This record gives sequence, structure tokens and C-alpha cells, in this order.
Amino acid sequence: MTPRFSVVVPTFQRRDVVVASVAAFGAQDFGEPFEVVVVVDGSTDGTADALRALSPPFPLAVVEQENRGPAAARNRGAEEARGEFLLFLDDDMEPHPRLLSEHDRSHLEGADVVVGHIPLHADSPPSFLGDAVGAWAERRANRLSAPESRLGLHELLSGQMSLRRDLFRQIGGFDTDFTRGGSFGNEDLEFGHRLAQAGRHVVFNPDAVSWQRYVVTPRHYLRQWRQAGQADVLLARKHPDQLNVIFHRRERPIDRWLYRWLRAPIRATILRLVGMTSRPLVVRWFFRVRNLEYFRGIRDAGGIPVRTSVRVLCYHAVADLEGARVMEPYGVPPAEFRKQIAMLARHFRFIYPDELLRLLEGEAGVPRRAVLLTFDDCYEDLLESALPILQEFGAPLLAFAVTGLLGATNEWDRHIGATQRPLLDEVGLRALADGGAVVGSHTRTHRMLNRSDAAALKDEVDGSLADLRALRLRSLPVLGYPYGEYDDSVISHVREAGFRAAFTIASGVVDAHAVNRFAVPRIEILRRDTGLRFLWKIMFAGRKHV
Repeated sequence: MTPRFSVVVPTFQRRDVVVASVAAFGAQDFGEPFEVVVVVDGSTDGTADALRALSPPFPLAVVEQENRGPAAARNRGAEEARGEFLLFLDDDMEPHPRLLSEHDRSHLEGADVVVGHIPLHADSPPSFLGDAVGAWAERRANRLSAPESRLGLHELLSGQMSLRRDLFRQIGGFDTDFTRGGSFGNEDLEFGHRLAQAGRHVVFNPDAVSWQRYVVTPRHYLRQWRQAGQADVLLARKHPDQLNVIFHRRERPIDRWLYRWLRAPIRATILRLVGMTSRPLVVRWFFRVRNLEYFRGIRDAGGIPVRTSVRVLCYHAVADLEGARVMEPYGVPPAEFRKQIAMLARHFRFIYPDELLRLLEGEAGVPRRAVLLTFDDCYEDLLESALPILQEFGAPLLAFAVTGLLGATNEWDRHIGATQRPLLDEVGLRALADGGAVVGSHTRTHRMLNRSDAAALKDEVDGSLADLRALRLRSLPVLGYPYGEYDDSVISHVREAGFRAAFTIASGVVDAHAVNRFAVPRIEILRRDTGLRFLWKIMFAGRKHV
């Protein structure tokens, strides 16, 4: 029999807490079948064995995976679930006996999404943090229970949220960018925002109760708030229309100009003091440090997105092409490529292709020191050698495919005696997109557009856009000019064909206020660009002394 509900619980290193929460489902007053799916996200504390030792009166599935963060764990749980509805619950939430009945009632009354009340559990260790969380939960319940109340962005919490399983799949699940590596924050708000954008009816049911057994330490709490600052920057990058809602908290001038520089010693002192006393002055300073950590997280993530410059890098092959005729300068060996990406991860902020597009169209900002990685031609090494390195560092990419030569070779260079190298076929290109790449057009056959007649220009440009749409993979209507060549008539045709931007190989930095989005400059990275030369080239691209 298909369960009415699948309760999905992600957990990491909280064996006793999650075991108590799961065992409490044995007291549910619910007349329909349900199951519980716990995803053990890389725990090494015996969580999985302790859960399997339970003998609950309901089906319990225990799924283990490497530590990938709560968003990935929730998605995995949803994949394993069999129920009509999914109820996402945090591992420290103990269900009220009527939790499932109340969620079911709200859905039967027409709700698409239900969120409930999460008061503090009476068995939570006594602490000023627990008291603060409990007071917040009560204020939230009172506010959301008021007539005509609306659930804003910050109310759509996955600590207790239910929806139909098919709706979860339709919306696309939780965005794992927010909690990669176990980081904290905003995957639930981002998911809820997509639900709201889709026009789904979201309700708060104050009688759907799960008690939060709050066991977070002050040190961990401060770390969460620093991560929350980073997550807020990412949320604003993905949904710039919500920027003012996300950054409703303002940094005090004295914190910005003085205390931020003393953050580390103040933090260490306050953590020692809260271990000894909870006097009001100490508690006030603890929350002052919390704000310092939050804004430090914002700065770590590149700051609140603004309309600033972007460096767009252009790679060709990620392979050691020593001795390859014509092609040798265009191949960056994988070991050197990994060093370059590691250097970029330390000194810059990777952005997504759609972020640059929104910036070019005047709709959004980006973090400071923003970098976008692009790859021309889509050789097989992009999937085999480059993608694993990019995934390791969380670096998005925009790949320009020659859509009429998928599975062929670089035929356009044959006449100059270039070594022929295999291009990704449709299966490989789809695997690249499934791995996180966004695909754009590099025309159909890599012809020089400013030397093509009208018919050829139409075939190369319009035809490649039609090819991309037919592939039905993750793509954007953007074009990389073959050889970087174009003229005014080419730009006019590209715009009229439906492309939103086009990229050259003219060296320079993208100026958000002045760049022509159909002549976007890029910094071409070649084999010789190693070490400090690589960093210098990126820092000073477009300047005369480069």
C-alpha cells in the first residue's frame, strides 16, 4: 500500500537526538499508512546502526551517503520516498501525536504546502540560546496565526514542511549549492521562494506541532551565523528580486568601522564568558558577536551583490597538447588547470552564467572579484578532465558547443594542419549539463561569421539556437563568436535571432555599466599562462602593461 506520507529526515552526527525523534513517531494518531526515511549524511557516530536497531510500528528506511549537506540529503530522501506527500523534518524535531493528521487536514482543505509550529522541546538543555529559540518560535506562531498574515521569504522553513511528492519533483528539489560540504542556511528559503513564484498555496497550521530539541552550542551557533551570511549572499545572487528582503538586517556603523577588526578576540572572550555566566550584559554581547559573524560571512562571500565588474575567462582544451600541431598553445594540462582553479577559489568568487546575463541586462549585481569560466568548442576533455576539478571547487561553467559537429572533431582547423581532437557528442554534452554546466552556442560549424553571406550566417546562428533548443538540456541563448570575430551586421543578426548576449576573445574586464552585451570581452587562458603570470593576466586584463 502506498503511504500517505513519507517523513524525510536528514541527519549528521546527532545519533541520540535523531533516534529519539524517529522513535516518537510510534505515537502518531494517524489513520493512514506512513513511512519515515532517514538519510544519514556521512555520520560517523553510529547513527545508522542505532536507527536500524529500532523496531518501530511503521516502515523505517535508513539511507547512508557521504557527507553532502542537508539539501542533498533531503533530495536523496525524496528519491527514496514512496508516499503521496513528503514531510520534511529536521533531525531535532519530535512530532506531536497529531502532526501527520494536521498536515493531512491542511492538504485536504486545499493547501499545496504546509508549514507548522516548532516550539522548544521541554527536554532541551537549559541555555540562553534555547530560551531565545523558544521565544522566537512563539512569536512566529502568533504572527503567522493572525488574520490576513502572509508567509514571507523567511517563514518557509524546511524544519517542518509538507507537500505532494510530484510537486517536489516539479519544483526541482532543494538547491545543493547552499549546503555543499555541510554548510548551513537558505536551501529551504530558496525552495520556498520557488514554490511561491509558481503560485502555490502555502499555509501555516499552528496545530501541526513538532518540538525542537535544541542542542546547538554557542560556538556552533556563531559558526552557523557566519555561514548564514554567506548563504544570504548566494540567495540574493540567485534571486536578486529578493535582495532587499534578504538583507533586512543592517550593520551598525561602529561594528563596520571598529568592532569588525576586533572580532576574533571579542568572540574568544565572549565564548569563554558564556560558558561561565548568562548575565544580561554577556548575552547582549554574545548576540553582538553573532552580528559580527553574520556580516563577516557576507564579506567572505564577496559582499552584498552590486553592479560591478566581472572577469570572464576563456579556455579551450584542458589537456597536455605538447607537440600537437597548431593546438599546443590552447591546451592547459589538467594539473596546471587544477592549480588555476584553486588560485581562483582563493582570490575570486565564481558566478553562474545566468548571473552575468542578468548583470548585462541591468537586472542584478554580483559579488566583488567575480569570475565566470567559459569553455569554447566542448572537447571531450571538458567532461573527462575539467568537470571533476570544477565540481571539486564548486565552480560553475558556460560551455560553447559547435552544435553541428557534435561527436566529430575540430574540422574548422583541418585546413591549417591542426591536430584533430574529438568533440563531445550529444550524450557527452548532456552529461556535461547534468554535471552542472550551462551550454551556449559556438555556431553550427565554427565558421567566421563576419565573412559569411546572409544564408550561411542564418544557418550558423539561427540553426545553432534551434539545435540547442532541440537538445533540451541546461542551456542559455548566448553565443561565443568563432575566432572572436564579428562586426555590426553580425551583432544585429545575433540579436534578432533571439540571443541575449555574445562573447568575443578580446581581452578585457566586463564593465557592468558600459559593456556591449553582444561584444562581451573575455580573458583567454593559454598554456603559457602559469603561476604568477596567470594571476597577473586576470588581475590586469585589458590594461596596456599586460
